Amino acid sequence: MIAATILAAGASKRMGVPKALLEYRGRTFLQSILDATEVLGLRRYVALGHDADKILATHALRGVTTVMNREMCAGPIGSIRACIRAVENHPIDALLVWPVDFPHVAIDTVQFLIDEFREHDLPPIVVPEFEGKGGHPVIFGRRVFDELLSAPDSVGARAVVQADRHRIIRIPVVDRAVVDCLNTPDKYRELMRGADEAPR
Repeated sequence: MIAATILAAGASKRMGVPKALLEYRGRTFLQSILDATEVLGLRRYVALGHDADKILATHALRGVTTVMNREMCAGPIGSIRACIRAVENHPIDALLVWPVDFPHVAIDTVQFLIDEFREHDLPPIVVPEFEGKGGHPVIFGRRVFDELLSAPDSVGARAVVQADRHRIIRIPVVDRAVVDCLNTPDKYRELMRGADEAPR
């Protein structure tokens, strides 16, 4: 079983407002990812920290487990650790780590990553790649959970990804959104312009 870990604990300093609450095509960033992971049939965990009260007041998180990042100074790896601890006693084979900065990744893209993970006898790490650049979401197999728990704060999950390239399956995709991190106002405005121009 694969669990989705949605990272929504950050302070959003560059954006200036909680990214989880920004809207895209009538839904918040967080709701877009929640809906996608529900369609994919994944057990869902949301890591919260900064602005947790606002996020909880805005979303009906039925069927979703919320975990608090108590290591905010550690950054995203603190949220990943919190989610690993939340699933360690459950039959979870892997975590699909989906930062809230990437709400527009297509469901078909994520399904493709999941299919590739399942077809390769539980590889430790699956990374989407667009035009040679690694992106998100990333799937971490259970075999690297201990490494994620002990990864240095200064490097975070990258330390585990970069430790051994032979255990990574990089999956080329045609979805630019996997490398399009929406963490600044300019990036958000660019996304909204594209949404207005794209056919519905």
